[in-house]
Parts: sequence; structure tokens; C-alpha cells
Amino acid sequence: MNINISPIDESENPKASASGVFGFFAKEGWTGGSSMYVNLILYDDFEEMDAFVPVSIFGCLRDEFSIRYLSMTGDVVNGSQGAKIWTDYLIPEEISGIVLIPGGKGARRLLARDQRFLECLKRTMEKAETCLMVGNSSTLLAQTGLLYRRLVAECPLDENWKRMFTAEVRWIQKVPWISDGKYYSCASSASAVKMTLGYIADTLDVDLAEMAAKKLGFFWNPEEGE
Repeated sequence: MNINISPIDESENPKASASGVFGFFAKEGWTGGSSMYVNLILYDDFEEMDAFVPVSIFGCLRDEFSIRYLSMTGDVVNGSQGAKIWTDYLIPEEISGIVLIPGGKGARRLLARDQRFLECLKRTMEKAETCLMVGNSSTLLAQTGLLYRRLVAECPLDENWKRMFTAEVRWIQKVPWISDGKYYSCASSASAVKMTLGYIADTLDVDLAEMAAKKLGFFWNPEEGE
């Protein structure tokens, strides 16, 4: 079962919303007709399942979502299993809608050695309406300070690294996914299915989430988040 917890302080932790470049989406009164951007942020050695599980779900709802592949280099990015993805250049000031960031082996390298990437990521997330984090990508956000006292689904991480790079994050154990304000996080590629469907149900409409799950052959119970 997922845990969906409201922000600690609404003034500091705005409620999650999904505002695309062409209009505002909300569950209450939503009628469809426009699409919002899903901005997939990639880097070398990203975990391909972390990225493409959510993308496959958003891709089932092409009238609602438009997917963009972005990176710091605006060039070909290599996944950890060998996929080569052509990306557009990431410009934080032009971001709107959803930002999705996968985890992977490359996340650990960025966390330790690439302050420029972390600064760019922080500006990007500040512009986004919603942030979806899969696996250890939450450690990247933690290092920017944006997850200060936020509730985050715990992912496998060395305890020394956790102390060094993710202080003041409120890790929640043994949950597939969790949301706190505009920040959604999940523990693994497998739980990214539930998180993405949960996000769609929260923000747009549960019927759309069920339709996407059915198209991909996923069994999903919206009452249980599974």
C-alpha cells in the first residue's frame, strides 16, 4: 500500500499540481483536451527501467502527456544497459509540467563529482510543477536541499553515503512509493508503476490511470495503490 502524506507546512510545501505549457490540469473539473510535458532528465549510466517504466505509462495517454528527453549535454546519453538516447539540451528556465528523473549507477557519480549538474537540477526542479523520482535519483534531489524534511521512499543506499549526502531527509521504509507536496518518490523500477499510476490518479483522473494500466497489462488497485 502506498502512503500519500500531506506536506508538513503548506506555506513551505505547496500541494502537488500539474501545470503544462498549454494549461492547468486538476482532478476536480478536469475535462482533457491539452497535454502537459513530461521532462525526462537523463545522464550517462542511468537505469533504463527507472526511466522507461514511467515513460511507457505516460505514453499510453498521448492526448494528456508529451514526453521530452533532456540532458545537460543535449547529445546522446548512454543507459547502463547500453541504450543510446538522443536528448535535447536542458534549459531550466524553459521547464514546465512534470520532471521525471531515473536513478542508476551514474547518479552516484553525479552526487560526488558534478556540482554543475546538481545546480542545474535544482533550478529545473524549482520550475517544475511536479517531480517524480525513481530509485536513488532521490539522493540527487536531497543534495540540492529541495528535500529538506520531506518524506521520501527509502531506496537501497550505503549508510555512509546516506549520512554524507542526504541529511535531513525523512526516509520512509518499506513503502513502494510516497508523495509529499509536489515530490513523488519510489524505491525501485518495479514500484515506479504504482507511483506513476498514483500520480495520474491524484492529479488528473483515476479512470485515466486505470486505462493506462489496462493497456499495459498491469493489475492496479487504486484503493490500495497496488
